[in-house]
Amino acid sequence: MLTNWSEFVAFVNIGIQELVQTEFAQVRFGDVGLAFWLSLVVGAAMVITVARFVLQRRKHSRYHSGYAIDPKHQKRLWVTAVCGVPKAIIGIGIALILVAAADPFLTATEEVSGYIETRVRIDLVDTSGSMAWEFPDTGKSKAEIARDAHLKFLDMRRDKNDRVSLWLFSTYPYMVDDFVVDDEMYYFQVWDAPYVTTQRLDKAMVVPRDKVRIIPSEGDTNIIKPLQSIMKHFDQDEAAMGGSAGQQYRAVLIITDAAVDEFPDAEFAALNQRNIVPYIIYINTSDSRTGMLGHPTTPRLIEMIREYGGDYFDVTDEDSLARAYTAIDEREAVRVEMRHRALKVPIYSRVLLLAMALLAVGIPLGFVTELFWGTSP
Repeated sequence: MLTNWSEFVAFVNIGIQELVQTEFAQVRFGDVGLAFWLSLVVGAAMVITVARFVLQRRKHSRYHSGYAIDPKHQKRLWVTAVCGVPKAIIGIGIALILVAAADPFLTATEEVSGYIETRVRIDLVDTSGSMAWEFPDTGKSKAEIARDAHLKFLDMRRDKNDRVSLWLFSTYPYMVDDFVVDDEMYYFQVWDAPYVTTQRLDKAMVVPRDKVRIIPSEGDTNIIKPLQSIMKHFDQDEAAMGGSAGQQYRAVLIITDAAVDEFPDAEFAALNQRNIVPYIIYINTSDSRTGMLGHPTTPRLIEMIREYGGDYFDVTDEDSLARAYTAIDEREAVRVEMRHRALKVPIYSRVLLLAMALLAVGIPLGFVTELFWGTSP
């Protein structure tokens, strides 16, 4: 449905008021170079147009023939002025578009703060060499299965205000980013992270080559170092947020095939002392049919995590992610202050709005004046 004239005028009037109220002395420009080159293009087009009218003879005209037109039949001064108004309006509109292209903005130091209810969590993703091997009967690597499960879990946690930090580990731990609350940004961080970090590729590895990071001395599954590193990170974050040790309810979600080099008894105990509950999304490649009585196939790491108040969720179980979601959701939410400092306030939209309004008026007005007086001598 088209906007009627009164709504259009009211819309433009609001934009003009915002532009008039702008403190132009505080305006800065973020991309003067783009505006400069566009100005050169527009200027060159204007020069070519004027030169064509001045230097090139009009079609169907001769210097030695024609009629002298009486002044009373020529365009009057007010008609010439009216015909020039659309050109002036369009010219101003183009000039404003060039100003908007320079990215005008206002500098500000206003700080906006507020409180949200959130659950603090670190996602620790196993990218060791063992994750590059095939997950049975799928044609995909264990890392791909793990990533699909992780992204599905994040979809379930969307809009829950989780404050999460992404870590990868193989021989050494790597923090991808600090704690964030932005669901979309964190989802992309997980999606873009490598599947495997290893020092060399084996022909039997089925992981996509563009998802492998070749790093010397990587490829083992050392879970002790990353747990020690994330405990330090939790402690630093708790101190920065003004919390007291052991009073925040936090979690670490480990995505792994549990094929670790050493078992982190001391690290799980330290997590428990800090009220940090460990959870594992277990990339289970064992076949329950091969398990014998008295010889369980559950890895020692999985058994340990329950001893320290945690739990694991088997990726082969269709309901495991839902249970992981519920387990995280049962953790008591923490009230966290979020601060945002606005340093740049773009105002190009104000200028662009006025430019579009001028063009919307100038172009039809030009057609009308050409229709009525364009053929007059």
